[in-house]
Parts: sequence; C-alpha cells; structure tokens
Amino acid sequence: METGIDIEIEDINKSNLEDIPEPCGGCVYWEFPAEFDQKKLDRRQFQIRKREWFEKTTQEFGTCGKIVYHEGKPIAYAQYAPRDQLVGTGRHESKQLGKVEEGVIFLSCLYITNKKFRDKGIGEKLLQTIIEDLRRRGYKAIETVARRTEAYNPSGPVLFYVRNGFHIKNNTDPEYPLMRLFL
Repeated sequence: METGIDIEIEDINKSNLEDIPEPCGGCVYWEFPAEFDQKKLDRRQFQIRKREWFEKTTQEFGTCGKIVYHEGKPIAYAQYAPRDQLVGTGRHESKQLGKVEEGVIFLSCLYITNKKFRDKGIGEKLLQTIIEDLRRRGYKAIETVARRTEAYNPSGPVLFYVRNGFHIKNNTDPEYPLMRLFL
C-alpha cells in the first residue's frame, strides 16, 4: 500500500519509547485498567507505567508496538500483544472477547494521532506491517475491538478493519464489535 506520503514505521524499543505520540503515550487503558479508572496518577506517572509495560512485554513477547514517523516526527502509533499481557481485555464491558486463545494477538490501539495525516492510507500501511510481523512470527489471528461511530479514535472504525480483511467475530456490543483476521 502506497501512502503518497514519506513515512517510516519503526518498532517500539527502549530508544524511541518517549516518541509515542499523545494521547497514546500516557494511556494505560488496556495495560493497567484499575489505575486508568482511578485517575489518581498524573500524566507523567502514566507514561512511566506505559514504559514499564513496554519493556516487560517486549522482553516476554517481542515487538509489541510501532510508531509512524513523518519528517522525523511521530504521527501515528499501534500497540498489540497477547491478551494476557493486556489486562484490560479481561474486563471489557460486553465480555465478548471470550476465553484467551493460544496464537491470537490483540491489537489494542491503532491511531493516527496527527489529524492532517488521516484518510491517507497510513493506517492501512501500519496495519499491514503488523500483520506481516505476526505472520512471520507464526501467530494464527489478530483481534481488535473496533467502533461503529466516531471513526477517529484509538480503537478505529469497523469499516477500516472490514476493508482490511477482518470480520465481525462477536457483535454483543453493538457500538464496539470484536473484529478478527485469520493470519
């Protein structure tokens, strides 16, 4: 997929963790839901917790996120891991995620944070890079919770995922269906 825009997609690692664009850099919704809900921590503390999660998950799972750069500035972000490393999946309101399956990875965020770069193919390119990575590593499927309305949010729109080969696995929550792509 050609975006027509000069971009670089890099795996998240210790040297670029600080580049995770806002609002994602301080969001721990999926990683530490109790702390996220309590909102007792300030933004910097959330960023520290996010860094801890990335360091641990990268050590145990390998690559678990990507940053998209344009002219050296981060413009988009994605994060994925096995569900047991994303604690928030266990408390999802609709309980549509079901039991944890071996070989299935959860895409917790794919977000074009810089609005001027939306609808230009960057999200699709980022998603395809993740899919290729997971196929190479031998995973069988990727899942995400998409959103039917308000397309510009970290969960991403249902139609985006359908255009990229995903199907609705569970429609229990009509606003946030669970999407799946077999790899």
